[in-house]
Amino acid sequence: MWTQSSDNGRKWLLGQGLREIREKLGLTLEEVEKQSRRIAKTRQNPEYQFSAGRLCQVEHSDSLPSIYKFASLSVIYQTPYAELLRIYGVEMASVHRRRGSNGNRVDGRGETNKPGTTPVEREPTPSVV
Repeated sequence: MWTQSSDNGRKWLLGQGLREIREKLGLTLEEVEKQSRRIAKTRQNPEYQFSAGRLCQVEHSDSLPSIYKFASLSVIYQTPYAELLRIYGVEMASVHRRRGSNGNRVDGRGETNKPGTTPVEREPTPSVV
């Protein structure tokens, strides 16, 4: 089970961080559901909708919401997306693209790509078994 230690050393579920934000804002599970329904309708994508039951499940476990539901919570909770991810141990500051000596992005194969171009296509390297 993925847990983090609080300041007093007790373990708490990762979803509790989301619950704390919601409660500080004075929002009920049903209010979050209603607001997420509006977001889903506006974006014409039902994946943005967070049911009260699913949110309750996430808040009381280490269950991860989808990226769409995280996006809805970011809007509803008026909290940057990266801050919500931090609750789950994802530090966006440490996730960055590597740059070559010429300043261009370097892909995972070491190929440099000029801005606005796509990576060079090459045959996949056979894996060693």
